[in-house]
Amino acid sequence: MNCHRTIRVAGVIVGIAALTVSLGGCAAQSREAVDERTSSVSVQKDVRYRTVGDQKLRLNACLPPITREPSSAIVLVHGGGFERGSKDNGGMVKLCKELANEGFAAFNVNYRLAPKFSYPAPVDDVAAAVEWLRRPEQVTRFGIDPQRIGLFGSSAGAIVVASVGTAGDGSTDAGSRVSAVVALSPAVDFTPNGFALGAPADAEIQLVLQYLGCTDVADCPNSKKASPLYSVDASDPSFFIAASSDEIVPIGQAKAMQSALTAAGVPVELEAKSGKKHGVQLLDDETRARILTFLHKELG
Repeated sequence: MNCHRTIRVAGVIVGIAALTVSLGGCAAQSREAVDERTSSVSVQKDVRYRTVGDQKLRLNACLPPITREPSSAIVLVHGGGFERGSKDNGGMVKLCKELANEGFAAFNVNYRLAPKFSYPAPVDDVAAAVEWLRRPEQVTRFGIDPQRIGLFGSSAGAIVVASVGTAGDGSTDAGSRVSAVVALSPAVDFTPNGFALGAPADAEIQLVLQYLGCTDVADCPNSKKASPLYSVDASDPSFFIAASSDEIVPIGQAKAMQSALTAAGVPVELEAKSGKKHGVQLLDDETRARILTFLHKELG
């Protein structure tokens, strides 16, 4: 890859993306995009990507050293039980910069949270972020390849990326379709059958019901629609799933997704770990290395 070929003049990184900011300009200097620069990675904070009613949804962009070729893009989706969490805290903040250092353009997004918003709001928001990145003005602004976009989610965020990744069918390089999905500790089946895969803690069941907008597992119209397991088809992108035998999300959920993807002929890697680590806690050195290999392979 040409991820680390940079152009430097008098110690300042310059290139097509930088010229775009200076000419197109104002966004990086506005209140909606505050630029923080390190020696290698550029971070643009609080970029608005969607407005829904009175909700202004924002993301942080972590951009790699300036390259001669467009970068693959990865949308990062935080966890927090659908009712908390932010693009500005937690493990996704560090991960955003790590991926940028690997040559990817990473976008850490906020999405609408419960209890005010339930399914499909978070899924719609992340799908909208992918579509927004594909607009010509964003492709130029961030120096990305719109045909190479992936998703990376943890916990509740893993549910969202699995949902977006399996939504629709056909080509993975247009609309809100993506080319790769990384899901850390995903739940994929919210029907009564899904709960039979293992008993999550009562508190987690309540969070799921809040996300679904329901009060009863047995009587929930959104339970199947919100379950990525039932949306899998042969045109879906490759998946990397990491999970552990923790009590928050039964590992049977990850194994069920692996089985569904395999049956559909979709490439999938499952890293099943012992212990009770959850979400971004699963990212030890070995898992990080496997995920990076997966992302470089699927996104180029």
